[in-house]
Amino acid sequence: MPCAGGFVKFAERRLVGTFDVDGTPRYLCVKVESLNHSFECGHAILTYDDIAKLDGDCLWNGTLGKEDVQMDLVSGGVSIAGRLDTTRRSTHLILGVGTWDTVERTLSPQNNVSNVPVDLPSPHDAIKSTAKAARVKQLLESSIPIIV
Repeated sequence: MPCAGGFVKFAERRLVGTFDVDGTPRYLCVKVESLNHSFECGHAILTYDDIAKLDGDCLWNGTLGKEDVQMDLVSGGVSIAGRLDTTRRSTHLILGVGTWDTVERTLSPQNNVSNVPVDLPSPHDAIKSTAKAARVKQLLESSIPIIV
């Protein structure tokens, strides 16, 4: 199965990950209601059986351990695993809903216009990305029950 390196960070009930898949950055954002702890995993490994599963909406379950994190796509074929940057005192379950994308959704406050990539997508792609971002926002803000 193909693998890609990257990182995941969890804070404020959101897990955010970035992975380099064949030279293309893939961004993951997962809303996790059941976890109130922050953590970082600077050397996470993404394993997938089909690159098509790294696009669109997704459901996850997994475990935040004392020293590592392990998450699996509920529909199968994709997993993220790695050792935490700092150890923890307890283990927690991770249940979340999120989305994959190849376009970073928002600029951080530290970024400015000079940091925006010059190879901007076509207007059609921008419309699709805007619609997808609105769908993702609605999905992340909703309280959709997760059935495992």
